[in-house]
Amino acid sequence: MKKPLRTLSYALLSAGFVAIIIIFTTNLIIENKLKNYVKTALPENLDALYESLSVNVLNGSVSLGSPSLTIRNQKDSIKHTFINAEKLKISGISYWSYLINNEIKLDEIFIEDPEIKFYKDRKKSDKDSISQKSLELDKPIYLDLLKIDKAKISIYEAGKDSIKLSTKKLFIKAGEITVNNNTLKQKIPFKYENIEAIGDTVFVKASDFENLTIANFSLKNNNAIFNTLEFKTKYSKAKLTEIIKVERDHYNLALKSLSVNYFDFGYTNDKLFTKSGEIVLNSPTLHIFRDKLAPDDLSEKPLYSKSLRELPFQLTVDSIKVNNGYLEYEEKVNKDNNGGSINFKDLNATFLNVSNTYKSPIKTELNINALFMGNTPYTTKWTFDVQDPSDSFLFAGRLGVLEAEKMNSFTEPNLKVKLEGKVDKAFFTIDGNHSTSKTNMKINYSNFKISVLKSNGEKKDKFLSTIVNVFVSKNSDKKDSQFKEGSAEATRDKTKSIFNFIWISVKNALQKCVTI
Repeated sequence: MKKPLRTLSYALLSAGFVAIIIIFTTNLIIENKLKNYVKTALPENLDALYESLSVNVLNGSVSLGSPSLTIRNQKDSIKHTFINAEKLKISGISYWSYLINNEIKLDEIFIEDPEIKFYKDRKKSDKDSISQKSLELDKPIYLDLLKIDKAKISIYEAGKDSIKLSTKKLFIKAGEITVNNNTLKQKIPFKYENIEAIGDTVFVKASDFENLTIANFSLKNNNAIFNTLEFKTKYSKAKLTEIIKVERDHYNLALKSLSVNYFDFGYTNDKLFTKSGEIVLNSPTLHIFRDKLAPDDLSEKPLYSKSLRELPFQLTVDSIKVNNGYLEYEEKVNKDNNGGSINFKDLNATFLNVSNTYKSPIKTELNINALFMGNTPYTTKWTFDVQDPSDSFLFAGRLGVLEAEKMNSFTEPNLKVKLEGKVDKAFFTIDGNHSTSKTNMKINYSNFKISVLKSNGEKKDKFLSTIVNVFVSKNSDKKDSQFKEGSAEATRDKTKSIFNFIWISVKNALQKCVTI
C-alpha cells in the first residue's frame, strides 16, 4: 500500500475511532445527567424509578425500561398516585432547537402498557400537589406526537365500594402538544391540536347508588361514539328500599350507542365550558321504579330551566336526538302488590338548545312522539327559556285513540280504580312557571266508566262506584261539538318533580272535562 493511501486509511480509522469515543462519551454523559436529574431535580413529592436507561445521540432518542412515578402529598407525604409502564421512549430530540432556539422539540413520546392508579381520598388538596414553582420550565416543550398504548386507569375513593373509575386497553394519540409556563398555570396544563382515543371496559361509579358501564368507545376529530352503555342502580328494588332514607328512583337504562359530534371543552377565566353539536342516543331502553312507601324527599326540586341555569359550568348543546326508545315507569303505592306501570315505545325525540349560554329569547325546545301503552299515538312539545328566573314554560300534548282499560295496569294496583271506555282524541296545553299552572284541555271520549275497587283490589265496591259515576259524564258529546273542554289551575308542590307538576295540571283539567 502506498504511503499516502496508508496515511489516509489511518486518518479515517482514527477519526472513526474518535467519533465512536465521542458518541459513546456523549451518550454516557447524557445518561448520567438524566439519572442525576431524576435523582435530584424532580420535585420533592415525586419519586421516579426505572430499570434501564439508554440514550442514542445519533437519532436523538431516550428509552426508559419499566419506568415508574409515585406522587405524594407535600405536607404529610402520603402517596396517592402510582404510575408504572413497560416502556417509555422519546424520539427525535432536536439539538438545533435546544441549542439555538432555546426550546425542547420532540418528534414523539411513546408510552407502552402504562398503569395509573389514583387514590382520591388520599390527596389532600391541589395545594399539596406539585407546587407551581417546581413546575416552572427553563424551556418550552413542543411535541409532535404522543402515543399511549394499552393504558389501564383506576381511580379509587374511600369505602368498601372504592372504585370510582376504571378502564382497560386505552389507546391515545395526541398531536401538536405545547407545554410552557403559561399553560402550566391553567387547569389543563398543555395545549393540543388533535386527539384520538380508543378504549373498552369503562366503569364509572356515578353515585353511591348507580353505576355506569361502557363496552367500548372511540374519539376522533372532536367526535365520539360510546357503544353498549348501561346505567343501573346497583341494588335490587327491594334492597334499595331497605337502605334509602327517602324516596329514590331505581334505574335500569340500556343504550345501544351514544354519539357526540363536534364537542369541545376547556376553561375560560378558570370556568369550565363544554359544548357539542349533536348528541344522538340510539335504541335506549329505560325502566324506572319508585317505591312510594318510602319516606318523602322534602327537598325542593328545581325545574329543568333552573337546573340548567345554575350549572357550575357553561353548557352548550345544539341538539339531542333519541331514536327508537322505550320508557317504562313503575310505581308502588300499596304494600299488598308490586305496583303498576305505564310505558312509551317507539319513542323518538329532539331536544334543541340544551344550554345555559344562549340568551333570551332563544328557548330550549323538546319535541317527543311515541306510542303510549301499546299503540296510542302521543306527541309533546315543551319549551322554556333557561334565562327566565320565573321558569315559565309551555307544555302541549296530544293523545290519540286510547282504550281506557289499558290504563288499568297502573290504576288498579295504585289507585284501586278500574277504567272502561275509550278516548278518541285529547289535547292539552299547560302554561306554567315555578309555582302555578293553567291547563286547557279538549277531549273526545265515549262509554267512560269508573269502577272503584275494594281495599284488596280484587272486587268492585258497587256503592262507591255508583256514587263516582253519578259525577262523571259518560260521553263527551255536546250539542255544538264532539269535544268537551275544561280549564283548571294547579299549584306546584316544590318538593316533587316537574313530572308530578305536569300530572296534577293534566289531572285537574281532566276532572273539569269528565265531571258533571
